[in-house]
Amino acid sequence: MYLELVSGRGGSLVAKYFTRDLEKALKVADKLKAAGLRPNIVRSNANYVVYIATADLLKLAEKDDAVRRTIALYLAEKAKNGTPRQREIAEKILKRIPLFSINTFLFLRSRSRGGRRLRSATAEYRR
Repeated sequence: MYLELVSGRGGSLVAKYFTRDLEKALKVADKLKAAGLRPNIVRSNANYVVYIATADLLKLAEKDDAVRRTIALYLAEKAKNGTPRQREIAEKILKRIPLFSINTFLFLRSRSRGGRRLRSATAEYRR
């Protein structure tokens, strides 16, 4: 799935999956429903697009650190190097949902590793 910033009422973030096969789109949507998400399917030119909205991405991010990290890095990249509109939307999302902040992610990651960070800092000090 691809992440994309969407304009409108302050902006939002969606994850999209593109396929030309309707059956495949329905299978993907069923798997997302089984995971407790609310997928939508729309037709876009020759493709079918299965997408999930920001609220569902938030649910996924709360459960999975890899998803949280991916979203945080995507938003940080868009806030730094995106178009002016992308920067604006990314900054609004980061302010609205602190879970996606890269600083929050790094803090949670350092706490889960325990003393590993301290040992690497001590090793550098001894050099």
